[in-house]
Amino acid sequence: MTLLHAVGISVGCVLALVPALLPSVRLTRRWPHVVMALGMAAGHLGGLFLLVGVLALLAAGWLCGSPSRRAESGHHIQDFVVMSVLLVLTAFGGPPLGGTPAGHAHAGGSPATVGLVIGLVWTCARLIRVLPERGGKRRVIGQDLCSAGMAASMTFMAALPL
Repeated sequence: MTLLHAVGISVGCVLALVPALLPSVRLTRRWPHVVMALGMAAGHLGGLFLLVGVLALLAAGWLCGSPSRRAESGHHIQDFVVMSVLLVLTAFGGPPLGGTPAGHAHAGGSPATVGLVIGLVWTCARLIRVLPERGGKRRVIGQDLCSAGMAASMTFMAALPL
């Protein structure tokens, strides 16, 4: 179970960073992906790191929602908020995975079920963005695919304690 958790975190962080590493992405569109990867990694270390990770994600969501940046990175607002909610939901209750005290605990029961439902809805919403627009050209399909993959990895981690 601990190995699956580590793989889920690693895959999610890599998928969050991929759009930032693409040469076609402008510098102003890279920072949200870096914050998502760092927030996910810090949130899974538990304790104070969880608090810092959640606050960083929420602050980044707030910055994406500012009027000057909304057109450039406003579509990431839901990513930041949902990641924060999933990190908090999965951090409460239950024993740590594998019985080790390092990292955060994954709750079973209601928090895990709520986290799984939120994660599934988030993943579906991200996958819908990947669908081709009617008569339109897709310029950011790689970023949308990475967002969908990151959402799926967070959903996978939310499902682990069930």
